[in-house]
Amino acid sequence: MDVVLVLHGSKSPDYLASASSFSKRTGLRYVFVEDLKAQSGEAVYVPVFVAGGADYRRASEMSGSSIPPLARWPGFADYLRGLRADVYVFHGGDPEAEADVEALGLPYVYLEGKPHITSRGCVGRAAPVVLARGVIYNRIAEAYRGCPTELLPPLFEQEGFADYFLGALRGLIKA
Repeated sequence: MDVVLVLHGSKSPDYLASASSFSKRTGLRYVFVEDLKAQSGEAVYVPVFVAGGADYRRASEMSGSSIPPLARWPGFADYLRGLRADVYVFHGGDPEAEADVEALGLPYVYLEGKPHITSRGCVGRAAPVVLARGVIYNRIAEAYRGCPTELLPPLFEQEGFADYFLGALRGLIKA
C-alpha cells in the first residue's frame, strides 16, 4: 500500500531537509498541502499535524483522510512523556489544537498563546513538539537563548520517533 504523508509545508531549507530526511528514514513519500491538488491515485494520504485546527482540517478534507492529528494517536502522549522534558513547547494559536494539547496531560507552553513560552522561564529540558526544523523551531530556540536549557530536536529528527510513527500509523490504517 502506498502511503503519502501530507505536510503543512514551508519554504525554509531546514524544514525541507528535515521532511526529506524523515521521508527517507520511513520509506514514505510526502507532499505539501499546497501541492495536494495535483496528486491522484490509489495512495493513502495521511495528514501529519501535531494537533487539530484549521490547517489540519484543510489537509484532512483535501486528502480524504480520517486519520487524526498526532496528539490523538495511540501512544503519542507516552512517546512524548518518554522524552522526560520539563516542558513541552507547542505552536498554539488554535482552540482545537489547544484542546488536543491539554488532553495529553503534559506540562506545556505555547509559542503563541497561553501559557506563553516566557511564563516558565529557563527549564532544564524543553521538547519542542514540532515536526521539523524551520521558522517555528527557530523561534522556540530563540526563546531559550541565554538559558542553560537542553532543547530537544524536532520530532522528525528524534531517534525513536520514526519507529513510533510507523508502528502507530500501521494500526491507524488498519482500523
